[in-house]
Amino acid sequence: MTALPITANGKLDRNALPAPERHTTVEDTPRTARQDVLCRLFADVLGLPDVGTGDNFFDLGGHSLLATRLVNRIRTTLGVELGVRQLFENPTVVALEPHLTSARPARPTLRARSTGNR
Repeated sequence: MTALPITANGKLDRNALPAPERHTTVEDTPRTARQDVLCRLFADVLGLPDVGTGDNFFDLGGHSLLATRLVNRIRTTLGVELGVRQLFENPTVVALEPHLTSARPARPTLRARSTGNR
């Protein structure tokens, strides 16, 4: 690219940027079922086709709001409580996975109370 694409307002046109080239290596493929699930959750939250075990969540476009979404998806899918801070400190699947073993079981989900006539 010789120049960055600009919108009519003079801002960076992110939609006109080419997709980054990513090459997943054998070392980046999931080695356990839990790593496979985490890779799929990372990819789903980030809107990517795939994520390797060594890919950094934040380098791939993750931010604090998506981190919260990912932690919630991990809670509902794997049934463990994980803090957003743990994701910030361990932003790859391979770094985050060991923390799932020591994490507390997920708290029960909130259910809407029926508002029937009394």
